[in-house]
Amino acid sequence: MTTAIGTVWPLAALTTLFNYPLGRLRAGAGRRSPRRFGLLAASVLLLFALRHAFGLDWPSGMMLVAGMALGQTWGRRSAASEPSPLRWRLAAYAAIVAGLVLLLAQPVQAQGDEWHRLDTVEPAPAFTLTNQEGQRVALDDFRGKVVLLSFIYTECKDICPVLPQIIGRVDKELTAGEREKTRFAGISLDPRRDTPAKLKTFMQTHSLSPERWTLLTGTLEEATKAAKDYGIVVRPDIRGEFIHNAVYILIDPQGQLRTEFHGLFTPTEEIAKALRGLIGEEGAASAGKQEK
Repeated sequence: MTTAIGTVWPLAALTTLFNYPLGRLRAGAGRRSPRRFGLLAASVLLLFALRHAFGLDWPSGMMLVAGMALGQTWGRRSAASEPSPLRWRLAAYAAIVAGLVLLLAQPVQAQGDEWHRLDTVEPAPAFTLTNQEGQRVALDDFRGKVVLLSFIYTECKDICPVLPQIIGRVDKELTAGEREKTRFAGISLDPRRDTPAKLKTFMQTHSLSPERWTLLTGTLEEATKAAKDYGIVVRPDIRGEFIHNAVYILIDPQGQLRTEFHGLFTPTEEIAKALRGLIGEEGAASAGKQEK
C-alpha cells in the first residue's frame, strides 16, 4: 500500500528543509570537488531512504525529488560565504547517517505486505461502547452471530480506509445465508474526535451498511482498554495521527475469541474461509441439539 497524498506533502516539505543547508554548503564548490560530490551523494541517499522508510511509490517519490531540487537551489542562491571543510563534512556525514538509519528501518507500510494467522479458543475481552446511533452496545449483544472485529479511526489516511474495503470483499464472498450469521464491528482508536455522528458520517462516506456494520466509540478509558485487551498497538506520529497494527479478529457466536489475522492485506479468501468454519460449527452444534 502506498502512503497517502496527505503524507507525501509534509515529506516533500521536509526534504526541502533538509536540502536547504546542503545546498548552501554546495554553493561555490567546483564541479569535481569532493565537497560537491559528497553533499550531492548525501542528498540522494537521504532521498532514497525517505522513500524506503515511508513506503512511497515512484510518483510520490518524484515529489521528494522536486523537494530536494528546490531545497538545493534555494540554499545555493542564499549562500553568503564559503563554508569551512568541517561544516560541510559534518552536514554530509549527518545526512548519510540519517539515510542509513532510515534504510535499515522497517518501512511504515511493510506490515501490509505480510500476514499471519493465530488460532485460539478463549473468552473474547468484554466491552461496552457507544455505536454510531449513540446507543450503548456490549459484546454480548452480538451473541448468536460470528463477529469480524477491527480497530479504526475516522481521521486515518492510510490503513483505516482500506480495512472496510477488504472486509467488504470478504462479505461479497459469503452467501446470503452466511451473511445473516455474521456482523462486522469497528472500534475507534481516536474516541476524542470520533463522536457517534462522525462514525455515522464515516459509514455513509464508505458505504457501510448499518445492517452489516456497527462502529463503536466511547470514553478514552473505554477505547484504550478495548484496544489493549485485543492487543492493538497504538502510538502517535508526527502528523497528529496514530500508527497501529491491522488485525482482523473473529469471535464466534458464543463470544469466544477464535482467530486473529495480522496484516492489512490478509487474503480475503482466508478470512472468508475462517468465517465459514465458525458458521459451520454453529450449524453443527444446533443440529446436534435438535437431534437430542
